[in-house]
Amino acid sequence: MFSLSPIDWIILLTYFAIVALIGFVASRLVRNREDFVMGGRRFGKLMTTFFAFGAGTHADSATGVASQSYKVGFAGFWYQGVMIFTLPIYWLLVPVFRRARVQTTADFFERRFGTGFMLLYALFALFLMVAFSSTGLYGTAKLIEALLTPQVSFLGEAGANAAPVGTGAGAGLGGLAQLPLWQLMIPVIAIISFLYAIAGGLVAAVWNDFLQGILTIVMSVLLIPFFWHHVGGLEGFQAKLDDPEQAFRLVLDKDMTLFWIVMVSINSLFSMVVQPHIMANAGSAATEMDSRVGFVGGLVLKRLMTIPWALTGVMAIALFGPATIAGDHAFGDTAQALLPVGFVGLMIACVMASIMDNLAVFMISFAGTYTNSIHLKIWPRTPERHLVLTSRIASIAFAVLVIPLSYAFTDIPSAMRFMFQTVPIMGVSFFLAILWPRANRYGAVASFAAALLALLVAKYHFGWQGDSGLPATITLYLGVGIFAGLLISVVTPPEEPLRTRRFFLLIRTPVGQEAALRTAGMIEQPGTGTFSDPGTGTADDLERAERSLMLARARRESLHGFVWLTFIAIGLIALVWFLSRWLATG
Repeated sequence: MFSLSPIDWIILLTYFAIVALIGFVASRLVRNREDFVMGGRRFGKLMTTFFAFGAGTHADSATGVASQSYKVGFAGFWYQGVMIFTLPIYWLLVPVFRRARVQTTADFFERRFGTGFMLLYALFALFLMVAFSSTGLYGTAKLIEALLTPQVSFLGEAGANAAPVGTGAGAGLGGLAQLPLWQLMIPVIAIISFLYAIAGGLVAAVWNDFLQGILTIVMSVLLIPFFWHHVGGLEGFQAKLDDPEQAFRLVLDKDMTLFWIVMVSINSLFSMVVQPHIMANAGSAATEMDSRVGFVGGLVLKRLMTIPWALTGVMAIALFGPATIAGDHAFGDTAQALLPVGFVGLMIACVMASIMDNLAVFMISFAGTYTNSIHLKIWPRTPERHLVLTSRIASIAFAVLVIPLSYAFTDIPSAMRFMFQTVPIMGVSFFLAILWPRANRYGAVASFAAALLALLVAKYHFGWQGDSGLPATITLYLGVGIFAGLLISVVTPPEEPLRTRRFFLLIRTPVGQEAALRTAGMIEQPGTGTFSDPGTGTADDLERAERSLMLARARRESLHGFVWLTFIAIGLIALVWFLSRWLATG
């Protein structure tokens, strides 16, 4: 069954036992919503780094980059590598999430633009989390299918671990045997992922992120030494490619052009800030520096891992030839063809780890957003212990939505483009919120509606499809969204001035100086690090609070980190460029 050896099964069962233990132990630490949604804000730099890496990295990342690289060459790196250019900006943005002192991004928008816009974001976020998770489940299932039942081998026959036709997951299961293996894998992966997260909340997810991060690194680089040995080093690699120069180009003449790279990079900035799990990711760290180092460290680690993912796509070209296998199978077929007995089980464990924690984080963010932004608005007097139960029930509802939607996707790069274009239309509102005090709820709604309309016009009127149409589409909807947000904010009444000042005081107040927030009339929920704003603070209270802030250290940290991240970003770009040149020319 599954064409796995006893060693493979031992590795897989050991991994599942560890995950079950994590869920059980973490469940004993969940006492309230803050523990379930934010992990008690207890994580340091190392755990936050792996949280950021794990929450943003899953099997469809590796599958999608390898798939695109199998089609276009090493330039597929940019599908996940474009954030290199915005790394220094994230160093400046992360404190906003930690200082917001709320549980969800919906809470953040309510603080700035009121309940109406919060509900709009909450519904949008619930949709995003289901879509992200469904994409990840589909990509993971396709990768595991390729690992277990490859369609083609570079040897011209079944690979070392290939299963004979008709002996996959459905063998001996009657009607189920007629289903593709990836369709059978989706509910299996999902159920295992959701069970430990429902039990242990964010603590279980972050602990599993640490394990997952290590396994994802193993998954990313494991194939390279086996491939290198098989082809006989660099000369053998180049000999198996029709045109090494073309295969390792980083900028293409069409589709993934320089314009594409620049616009997708800008787009990623607008996308990242409104992804619902980012508030938990950045806000669950113990200190502001833990949040900064951990979050940006996770992004750097993902950009490093994107290099071997892209390389795997080119390796698949060398092994199988161009356009001979399905792009979504490039990573899995390469692994199946190269890995010896025992390593397939390790690779499957790595793949499972890469999606399980991600599904868990999205599920927890979904539950927190529903509970805080919808349930409490309808039933505001629900006791805290019932709210934890409500969050767990919402988690189950999330699973019920995600599993069937996972069957709707047919192509990982297309699914990734769908997410590229959908998330940023809300990102304009975030930047209006934090950069311009005059921005109001009407402008925020207008920016979202205008950007959405521009996206639809680009796709269905102008016909801008695929990679070739992506940069023009981004330019249109971001430009229209920003213009609409600015214009409508100017011609409509501003937000209540004191409320807006308290919001900006909140995101300017470094962690550790919460006395200023109390002076301004904000109230802390005991032991949680979360503050509410009852609106009782006066102008005099705000004046005293603003004068009490000590910002010199935070400003130095911002400047020094920005400079260091700029050098790191330049170094990463140089590394990718030198590697592409060496692989192309030797």
